[in-house]
Amino acid sequence: MTEDELSSAYRRTVKETLLLMLSGILAVSVTLLAYRRLLDSNWTLAPVDTGFVAIMLLLFLFVYVGRKTRAASILIALGFIGASLISVLLLGESEIFWAFPALMVAYFMLDARQATILTGGFAGCFLAIVWDDLSAIEIIKIWLALVVTVLLANAFSLTNRRQMEELRRTVHLDPLTGAGNRRAQDLKLESTVAIFRRHHSPASLLMIDIDHFKRINDTRGHMVGDQVLIAITELIGGNTRATESLYRCGGEEFVLVAEQTELKAAVGLAEKVRRLVEQETFLAGIQVTVSIGVAQLQSEEDREAWLSRADAALYRAKGQGRNRVIVAGAPKVSRLPTVQRSDEPEAMPVLVSHSM
Repeated sequence: MTEDELSSAYRRTVKETLLLMLSGILAVSVTLLAYRRLLDSNWTLAPVDTGFVAIMLLLFLFVYVGRKTRAASILIALGFIGASLISVLLLGESEIFWAFPALMVAYFMLDARQATILTGGFAGCFLAIVWDDLSAIEIIKIWLALVVTVLLANAFSLTNRRQMEELRRTVHLDPLTGAGNRRAQDLKLESTVAIFRRHHSPASLLMIDIDHFKRINDTRGHMVGDQVLIAITELIGGNTRATESLYRCGGEEFVLVAEQTELKAAVGLAEKVRRLVEQETFLAGIQVTVSIGVAQLQSEEDREAWLSRADAALYRAKGQGRNRVIVAGAPKVSRLPTVQRSDEPEAMPVLVSHSM
């Protein structure tokens, strides 16, 4: 693993960082508050503060060591809600202001649905505690303030989620075809290699290139060429399984990653794709074919080597007349004591004709 990869592996997410900051700051701040209450002999709230500090410290260690944010987020949200209710219950309406940061923490730490359920229960309990101590006008004011806070927090949470989903689409999808982009492809290949090394689950890769695509752009224009790319993406994507994902890695080149797929099945998939494209009539009566290189992931390969073998097979398919499927040969592994044979085959052709 390179230095950059190590750095990325140990880099903390935004949520991890915020959880660490929040739990650490609260632990220090409430420790000072607990110490003051001990000096004032406030034996009612001092144990509550001490218990809260202990929970925050445990959460800090849990996130710092385990790097698991889901359980910590739930506990911090519940802790804030519980602490604000206890404060109002023990000290009265003067502690009402704690309700509002508690609501915001709930919406930040949880998804909108969970936060709405939790804050609804919190508002009911909160009003029940202060019902006999406040006038009707004060109760209405507090209720309206809580409702406005919940509505704004809910709107912020939903807006943030939509923006994050749109950002993921922008980062990982090709804007023209809707297939995965090069970044998404590399992430999928890395994860597939990692799963293969851990569980020995077979995986294959199809490198697909549209034959003579430049001719379409030159004679029909780039807009027509773009429509053909979109149509081919939809055609291939509509005939793949959940374990097969399509990525656009270049102008007219695509990569299809087939997880849990051995070489024989991958060749069948490649031939199916080749035949579907050949038989389809696209915009303005255009008919095209594709050349495909197929490679099954091997134990000694990384992402680049696996992709390179499939690309070499694709190059051979194009050199042998296009509109065909070629299977990559075994990867070449160099060892210092061994001299590699010069007659080792680069790739094994599959008997597919129909060349144009």
